[in-house]
Amino acid sequence: MTKKTDIAGTTLTIARSEILKVRGNRSSPDFNLPTLRVIAGPDMLRFVSIYPGQTVKIGRDESCELILTHGSVSRIHATVVSSDDGTLTLHDKGSTNGTTHNMLKVTEPSRIQVGDQIQIGRVVLRVESLGLNELSHLSKVVERLTLANKDALTGLVTRRFLKEELPNLVIRHELAEVPLAVLFLDLDHFGEINKVYLHDLGDDVLRSVARLMVMHVRDSDICVRYGGEEFLAVLPNCDLEGALQTAERLRVEIQDHDWEIFAENLKVTASLGVSEYRPKETTRDWLRRANSAMLLAKKEGRNRTLVWEDGMSLGTLDRGTE
Repeated sequence: MTKKTDIAGTTLTIARSEILKVRGNRSSPDFNLPTLRVIAGPDMLRFVSIYPGQTVKIGRDESCELILTHGSVSRIHATVVSSDDGTLTLHDKGSTNGTTHNMLKVTEPSRIQVGDQIQIGRVVLRVESLGLNELSHLSKVVERLTLANKDALTGLVTRRFLKEELPNLVIRHELAEVPLAVLFLDLDHFGEINKVYLHDLGDDVLRSVARLMVMHVRDSDICVRYGGEEFLAVLPNCDLEGALQTAERLRVEIQDHDWEIFAENLKVTASLGVSEYRPKETTRDWLRRANSAMLLAKKEGRNRTLVWEDGMSLGTLDRGTE
């Protein structure tokens, strides 16, 4: 059965039955499908998998298999045609702002392959080869951003989670004697971004950071919009070392992301702090330790990750939880 998930007006499709119909009994998770995925901009995470013999339309029109909302995209901007043997060909459909393939303008059908970069107007996509497990994860990421009781701007869980659900999660981990960690993330110089590029672009940055977070943590991790440009992630069954690795991965992803899709010379970085829950401590003290490590990271130069260590002074949580 085809599974459809809607994100900001776009229908994303993962058709497991279609995969099996095309490839017979190849239901192994190792079986991969060529997939177009948006890697930057307000449409980030939108994707479509391509089956042999299929033609995929890309554009702003609702009839497209991959709908892109950016104003630089034409109604029917381009198509990707897959032959019966799986060869992929990119066609520009007379678009206003053009289509590029690996930085070269597409003026006639261009053969594409995994690893190539495609630009539709100002929207950047990459051709990837994704297995069933990867497609399932990507689908879950999209679902997590579209469920109810989420922050309207970013799609992340709201701070209500920290009061209403986190205490029970802590109790369960204490009883099971398994680790639990948290990371705090604060965008560097975000006030300057709003001042120079205005708040609408700032909102685009916040949405993109939220998507980067959800994409690069585990399905079981809980990403929270804490307030303003502050985020946190609760990491079940994760110790301090694992939390540090997750935080560093997020820091690098944010630093290396293509932010110029929004504005020329725009750069975004983040400071992060992590801590592991200690038995019998209050939830507030646990979060304060991660917050304090993040504040020290900002004080020591920003764009870095620090682990809370004994001897650090505890900061305050302006919007803290009990």
